[in-house]
Amino acid sequence: MKAINYLLCACLLSGSLSSCKKWLDVQPKTNISERVLFENEQGFKDALSGVYILMANQGLYAREFTMATMDVLAQQYDVSSSTHTYYETGKYNYKDAGLEGRINQFWNRGYQAIANLNNLLEAIDEKKGLFTDNNYSLIKGEALGLRAFLHFDLYRAFGAIPSKDMESKMLPYVTRFEMKVTSNLSGKDFVAACMKDLNESIELLSAHKEVNYGVADPFRSHTRNHFNFWAAHGLKARIALYAGDTQTALQSAQTVIENAKLFPFVTRTSLISGAPSRTFLSEQLFSLYMPTLRDINEGLFKSSAAPSLLTNQESFITKLFEGSSTDFRWVFLWKEDGVPAKLMPVKYWEDDIQTNTLNTRRVPLIRLSEVYYIAAEAATSSTEKIKYLNVVRSNRGLNDLPQNLEEALIQEEIFKEYRKEFYQEGQLFFYYKRKNKLRIDGYGLDMSAREYILPKPNDELEFNKN
Repeated sequence: MKAINYLLCACLLSGSLSSCKKWLDVQPKTNISERVLFENEQGFKDALSGVYILMANQGLYAREFTMATMDVLAQQYDVSSSTHTYYETGKYNYKDAGLEGRINQFWNRGYQAIANLNNLLEAIDEKKGLFTDNNYSLIKGEALGLRAFLHFDLYRAFGAIPSKDMESKMLPYVTRFEMKVTSNLSGKDFVAACMKDLNESIELLSAHKEVNYGVADPFRSHTRNHFNFWAAHGLKARIALYAGDTQTALQSAQTVIENAKLFPFVTRTSLISGAPSRTFLSEQLFSLYMPTLRDINEGLFKSSAAPSLLTNQESFITKLFEGSSTDFRWVFLWKEDGVPAKLMPVKYWEDDIQTNTLNTRRVPLIRLSEVYYIAAEAATSSTEKIKYLNVVRSNRGLNDLPQNLEEALIQEEIFKEYRKEFYQEGQLFFYYKRKNKLRIDGYGLDMSAREYILPKPNDELEFNKN
């Protein structure tokens, strides 16, 4: 968690290898300090860039915390063969060494990124005079938003089932860069800490509402690759719904929906083009660029990837998409591969398109469709719920739902949308946990806290007695 960790990462991200090398040539590695790192505005940019690179590690969002382990826990793939890499994961055998190691990475790398954010945040106010072009509010706003984002994902994984227990003290919300144990907070206090950071983030980022694709300043390019104003509102809606605060969830979702033109839905025409964005880039509020995504895809979602191959039986997939011949997520995101041919999810494939790596190598973390689903779940009238759902359905090639659906059927439609929309993205397990679903298709036993709450690393249990 030293400054060197993210300085080197930032060098790689920014492309300033020559200047970093020159700096390292005259500065012994053992003496690198945050004082030197934060001596100018570029140092703060590099530090923040380094956090994004930590998040893009395969142990976090590049692989395991999205498309791999988390979706295996949601039973999205058939891993029933005892020789499959994720066999024990599909059985929720948290004592398995391989799965335990991956879960420990979630915790350790998540809190490592948080520590680096805290280091930046502790330094930034003292150095406010260094910043130009309103970059102080941009960098501090991003850092606070990322701190809330990372903490909340850790809480979703390691915290209690929210509908059953928001009182137990489960996880620490760390806001200081120091070698000191931080006490665990209750679920209510943890969510309040997330919201405090998010509200300050929103205030700071309110001067940066534009959505950039490429501008003269590389740091301001590709807004979706940064935690931005709209992502903050999307995350606020997600957290509020998770905690049962439907009023705040709806208000935050509506803020994004009222400005949805900034994140236009993909069209059928764009998906049949020579260089389609199968992750639906234009709809992403927040995503991470993953330079190794092609290799990750080859190792998980190609027929040659056994024993790590992640797909499912054709009967499962047909049922998932209800036999639709028009749903974009079925028509364009699944293809046959291998001999004999198997249906494979191709959201992250590149080899059959005209590659534009800035468009293809993205893993979505918050997308526009989720905001509509949150609004549909949080709205107070059936008419409003169905209206929000139909916006997404019509932009996925599906017919509108009828206006006379009862509440139970509306909730079932929301559930089916989560299963289709977030395949390979790691969001479905957290939906199941929030709803405290008793059964998950593909797992023959009842679900409980044993399956839904990931175990903390042993050293955390040993050293943090709080």
